[in-house]
Amino acid sequence: MATDSQRRMLIRPLMKRRPDLVYHRQYVFLRPLTHYLRGVYFCPGRWSNEIELQPFAIPLFLGESGIYLAHGKLADGRRAFRYLHHGDWPEDPEAASRKVCEVIEHEALPQLAGLTSPEALSVHPAYGRKLEYAVLDPCFYGDYDTAQRAADSYLLYWSSGSPGWIDDPAEVRKRSLALRRRGKETYSTDFATEESRFHEEPWKRMEYLGMLLKTDRSRIPALLHDWEEFSVKSHKLEKYWTRTPFPCEARG
Repeated sequence: MATDSQRRMLIRPLMKRRPDLVYHRQYVFLRPLTHYLRGVYFCPGRWSNEIELQPFAIPLFLGESGIYLAHGKLADGRRAFRYLHHGDWPEDPEAASRKVCEVIEHEALPQLAGLTSPEALSVHPAYGRKLEYAVLDPCFYGDYDTAQRAADSYLLYWSSGSPGWIDDPAEVRKRSLALRRRGKETYSTDFATEESRFHEEPWKRMEYLGMLLKTDRSRIPALLHDWEEFSVKSHKLEKYWTRTPFPCEARG
């Protein structure tokens, strides 16, 4: 894997001509930084000096500290960007730098540029596959009825003995009660506490969000902002982040 100083050298020409880019830790990301963190990650490699680049686009309001790399296909059937170069590049670092800058600017960034909304991610399987998005995306827009149904389906899905994802609300309630009667470990908004709010496990956070969807929807925008702030601080991105209203706030 290339060292930090090597990574900086490789992308220096790109950074000079693209003021909308920031190099941070092991990745280059796009500004402005509002609701989504979009960038290209220098992946850890098995070999010295290996360069592997993969893109990512994650909602900061997911409330997590990890980076989830894109895997799979885009809406048009092409695979998500990936670049791999083995360790002979130090023999001609200028050529390697030109190549790395070229593939980031002309292959990776065009894929990422428009990924600033739930719809944009949802059409690309490589970026929009996390089950939590089924709950968070409608909250983004204030479609809380859809979000509540999705939260119930999500929590049933992760419960022990679950039959899988079910959309029908009546069937979700029926299956959840059946699992509880059988003594299975289940996830439910009934179990949400303040400790669930920033829990490291996403299903615990979804319990908390699901509880608000049922009891006090006016608190949801503030929760999404809190989760964004948690993610931003986890990545140490405070000086780049612009706190921005969600569409759900415009709906009142």
